[in-house]
Amino acid sequence: MEKSISVKQDYVMIMHNPVEDTYDYIIYHVLDFSRIEGKIHINIQNKNKQGEISRFSLTDVRFYDLLSSGILTRLRI
Repeated sequence: MEKSISVKQDYVMIMHNPVEDTYDYIIYHVLDFSRIEGKIHINIQNKNKQGEISRFSLTDVRFYDLLSSGILTRLRI
């Protein structure tokens, strides 16, 4: 694997509030996969309701765990 591979894929996390029976969602944009000191990190960004961008990184293990558990779902338009 190279040092960084561009992905540019959106994922969504949907949260259900059972008390009010409402749903809220957050869209995460996966920027790239990077290898740093032998470990793979996924660089992600999202916007809050005020339009401010947050960027952070997850390990590949944590990212794939969120996908396999259904917490994150690939967004298809």
